Amino acid sequence: MLLITIDIVLDRLLIRDVIKAILSSIFFHRLFGSIRPLSPPREVLEITYPSVDDPALDALIDEKLTRLTTALDTSSQYIANLPYSGSTQHQRKAQIVVNFFEKKTRKAWFSKSEEEVCWEEWLINISSITPRNETEKIRVAKSAENQLQAIIMKVIDIVNDNKDHIPPIATTEANPFPYQISIPSETEDTWGSVFKKILVE
Repeated sequence: MLLITIDIVLDRLLIRDVIKAILSSIFFHRLFGSIRPLSPPREVLEITYPSVDDPALDALIDEKLTRLTTALDTSSQYIANLPYSGSTQHQRKAQIVVNFFEKKTRKAWFSKSEEEVCWEEWLINISSITPRNETEKIRVAKSAENQLQAIIMKVIDIVNDNKDHIPPIATTEANPFPYQISIPSETEDTWGSVFKKILVE
C-alpha cells in the first residue's frame, strides 16, 4: 500500500475551499473509469485545479468537509509556530483520509467472500488558525496559496511516479476501485476521551 501524507496550515475561513481543491485533485487523478472533467474548472486563491464532473462525489466531499470543520472546531487548541513568520498562534488540528480499495475474492472450502484491500491512502493533516489582525490575515492567505500550489504539484508528481502499486482493473464497473473519505477523529478515541471515559466509569 502506498501512503501519502500532506500537511497544511490554514485560516479557518479557507479550510473548506482549499481542502476541497486538494481532494478534487486527488480524485481527478485516481478515478480510472470513464470520467468527465468539470468545465469550466474551479478556482481558489487564484489557483485553478482539476475536478471530476460527478455530482455524487461532489456531494460526498461537501458532506465530509462539513464534518471536518466540525471536528476542527471541537478539537483541543495548542500553541505552535506559524510557518511563514515564526510567531506563535493558537491552532486546532484534524485529519481527513482518502482510501482507494481493490476488491478481492477470498475462497474458503465451500464458499467465496469478497473483501476490499486498500492499495493507496492519502492522509491530510490540517492545522486551523485564526489570524489576529489584517496583516496576519494577508500573510496566512499568501501562505495558503503557496501551500496549495505545492500540494497540487505534489499530487501530480506522486501519481506520475507511482504506478506499480495500482491493481489491475478486473471489472467493467464504472468505478473499478471503491474509495472512502473519512475523518479519523469521528471514529477513533483520543487519549483524552479515553481518560474521560475512565473517570466517568
